[in-house]
Amino acid sequence: MDEHKVGRGLLDPQHRIAQEDQDRARHNRGGTGKEEFAPQDGIAPHRKRTQNPEPAPFQANHGEDEAGRKRRENQTHDPQIQKSDQVEAVAVLTTKYAFPRVPHPDWADRETTEEGIGIYRLKGFPKRSIPLYSCPLVWFSPMQVRGYLKEFNPNVVHFVGDGWFWGHFWSWFWYRNQARFVFTPSYHALPLIRWWLRPINAFICNVVDHVIALTRQEANLVRRAYLVPGKKLGIIGWGAPLPETTLTPDPQGAGEPLPLLCVGRLGRHKGQEWLLGVYRRARGQFQRSVQLILVGRDEGDEKKIAGIIRDYGLGDEVAMVGEVSDKELTDWYAKADLFVLFSQYEAFGLVFFEAMAYGAPVLTHDVGANRELLTRGAVVVERFDEDEAVGELVRLVNDGAHRDRLAEDARDYALSEFTWPAVAEKYLGVYEVAGS
Repeated sequence: MDEHKVGRGLLDPQHRIAQEDQDRARHNRGGTGKEEFAPQDGIAPHRKRTQNPEPAPFQANHGEDEAGRKRRENQTHDPQIQKSDQVEAVAVLTTKYAFPRVPHPDWADRETTEEGIGIYRLKGFPKRSIPLYSCPLVWFSPMQVRGYLKEFNPNVVHFVGDGWFWGHFWSWFWYRNQARFVFTPSYHALPLIRWWLRPINAFICNVVDHVIALTRQEANLVRRAYLVPGKKLGIIGWGAPLPETTLTPDPQGAGEPLPLLCVGRLGRHKGQEWLLGVYRRARGQFQRSVQLILVGRDEGDEKKIAGIIRDYGLGDEVAMVGEVSDKELTDWYAKADLFVLFSQYEAFGLVFFEAMAYGAPVLTHDVGANRELLTRGAVVVERFDEDEAVGELVRLVNDGAHRDRLAEDARDYALSEFTWPAVAEKYLGVYEVAGS
């Protein structure tokens, strides 16, 4: 294996912490996927060793102490890459698969990001995509994993996602006496046909040192499903990219439609059909023109949704823009005055915070962890309560002052709690404890 140098004294939370779930979110929201990595990244921070370490205590709700919180708040709105005195180097062990199971043998075995973070990609077997959610069937060479770990010599290894068991297992097997392990499983309820994933995930959860859930709801599910002791279980959410500082929403001219944005795959799960029913009932009460933009790749319902738009006579008001690039998605976020999404279920809903970071307040309903997470800058109605959803949509469209107050609160909340610099500060607290 060629020697691969990694940068020292640099942690870039925006680009590589939990890259898997950023890419999964890109898939879910309809992005291009042109730069997707695999749904399992072993993020290995090489922590500086000190003679008298004073790690921040691991806190189940945040993973940071008061000093860390104040430091994070002071840095929140700084778009520059953050550096850490506690982390000497960061590298990512990933695969040559894009989400969900698409092989890319042409991807480079190694590369180094502009920020100095090393990326090492494992070859999986078989090389062709498997039409099943069958992570044990994708085999990674134990010697490849061992070689990478010996080269980088991490103090902390962070597993993200439950999608590549053998990558997790061999990393733990080879380095279980030399590093500490953190696991973010990103829990999803499993159907009976995937029963075998439960003991696999339970095994990983119980051999690592810390398990990180995204929400309190998920923490309870993980504790029950995988029998995780409460003392090793913490809660840290995902982060949205920082908005581009030079990008500001276009000022609306007189008579221009108010842009409402919905981002999600065009499938039954994301609830566009139900949203259109709410919109149809509400539109007669709007005091100004509105345009609803649906962003997302087709997942089986594109023709059905297009037919509903046509049958409702909404062709001039509702636009389906399909799959978009990351840059195009950023532009849509910046233009939106309101973000609306009524999914059947959301484990975390990263798109909410992506929109909120650009100052778009959220209208959604009480499914999954929405009520728990969206405590500011959002209106959360009762689950599939059409009357309440219609009333709140009308108010948000007609009451500009109310909408502006929510927008300001949404942006402040997202930037302070749910961008990668904020999330990375919380994970640093966990790494400091794990690596001490």
